[in-house]
Amino acid sequence: MSSNRELYIIFLSIMAIITIYIHYFSDYFSAYSQELNKLLLSIIIILGGYLANYFTGIIIKRQIQEVKERYAFKKAVSTLIAIIVMGVLIAVWFKETTSLIVAYGIISAGIAIALQDVLKNVAGGLIIFISRPFRAGDRIQVETEMGDVLDINVFNTTLMEMRQWVDGDQYSGRIIHLPNGFILNKTMKNYTRDFSFIWDEIHLMLTYDSDWRKAQKIVIDIAKDVTKETEMSAKQELHDMAYKYLITPVDVESKIYTQITDNWIDMRLRYVVNPHQRRINKHLMNEKILDSFLKEKDIKIASATYEIVGFPAVKIDT
Repeated sequence: MSSNRELYIIFLSIMAIITIYIHYFSDYFSAYSQELNKLLLSIIIILGGYLANYFTGIIIKRQIQEVKERYAFKKAVSTLIAIIVMGVLIAVWFKETTSLIVAYGIISAGIAIALQDVLKNVAGGLIIFISRPFRAGDRIQVETEMGDVLDINVFNTTLMEMRQWVDGDQYSGRIIHLPNGFILNKTMKNYTRDFSFIWDEIHLMLTYDSDWRKAQKIVIDIAKDVTKETEMSAKQELHDMAYKYLITPVDVESKIYTQITDNWIDMRLRYVVNPHQRRINKHLMNEKILDSFLKEKDIKIASATYEIVGFPAVKIDT
């Protein structure tokens, strides 16, 4: 049991004892007997909610081994318990049917006017819990915000931020609290849901006097060596996706696409990679490609500063 939860339970227990003493062993507040009954019952209900949440958490931890599934289920149960406790508390304080209806009406109208953004975020949180477009641990992007999901609650989603001033798909170190209302009107990109891989490319430029066929073979061999296990896993996941989505056959093997430009031979290596390993794999392949090209005299890397077109000699008369 966490220290905060222990403090809450101790506090509620003390409040319950004080209320019992005032109600049953003191005549000072005898005129407020009905209100004290409601207060005592409310404290017991809230205390029961905390205990129910604690014991269900223990059961979930024992029964569900997969971390993501356990986290999502625990969040759903906690939210359900909170809703039940809130409903029972309202019923305790407004027992008469007419009063209960009026109370719900007033509360609903007030919330709808004053808490539009909060309601929007709660609705978004319920949609996330029910439809599960992403889970804790997924890598997502919402407009310009990108990161790994750390936590999902009723009001917001917490991300470990990526990119911004950091090159590559690496953490910036900042924490993003994204209001759940985004799920209602913004496009969310999931890098890991259903298919745990993405395609990436390495851009290579060779001079026209280079042996481009040899270069192609070197690059492909390096790519296949680095991505061999990734390709096998990607093929299996694509096969499994066919049972859920209408997906056309996709080749996950590393490929090179060549294009002739005015200045150089443009080669693009396309390969499949785990999003969490994207920068590491690209770094590893770039180093191996550079080392291999340096050993070959007939392979030269071009650049924007390479003299592609010669200029005739210019004679200046003085």
